[in-house]
Amino acid sequence: MSFFKHVELHEYDITDLGVTQACYDELVADGNNSDEKQLRILAAAMCEEFKDYMRPLFVSDEEVA
Repeated sequence: MSFFKHVELHEYDITDLGVTQACYDELVADGNNSDEKQLRILAAAMCEEFKDYMRPLFVSDEEVA
């Protein structure tokens, strides 16, 4: 299962800005027709969701407990 369905994450910088841009492009590709400001807000929220989705890969068992 992939978090992104319309964009290829490897084509973006793995930085907050790059992942946020990938999220923005994903929202646009998914047909979201919100205005620019709303899309930026949604992309920032989606970026945080992506970080939470990926966090288990980078957190050790000791840090979880």
